[in-house]
Amino acid sequence: MDNHVHFSAKHGSWIAVKKLTIDDVTTDLDIARTLISIRETLDAKIYQYLSKDFDIAALEAKIGEFVPSGRLNEEAMASALKEAKSPKMTKFLKTLTDDKNKLEVYKGLAVELTLARLKLSGMDRKPLDKYIDAMHRRLQ
Repeated sequence: MDNHVHFSAKHGSWIAVKKLTIDDVTTDLDIARTLISIRETLDAKIYQYLSKDFDIAALEAKIGEFVPSGRLNEEAMASALKEAKSPKMTKFLKTLTDDKNKLEVYKGLAVELTLARLKLSGMDRKPLDKYIDAMHRRLQ
């Protein structure tokens, strides 16, 4: 079997296929780009599937109350993360569930969605694409 990265998924109307055949000219950056693309695909779908059992919309609305839009300074980011892990957030999450295990999942989601809203989770593929394109132009 040749070296490769293959991801495929089909569930209902959702179809996703990401493939990369790795050969002598494939760089680690090419592999990283493919893996980031897979992660971006998965991240969106994970919340969609969780939303059947968890009120993701209510959680996102709550996070929107303490994470303003636009660029934030470090203090505002720290404050938002503190709020995501606060007793006030836990009290809100308890309005969504009385199941102890589900509450722990909600707590993790609150932090993860806060990080995403702050643009601190995951790597954006666009800067990597620009870097790779610029690097290829320099090599030509």
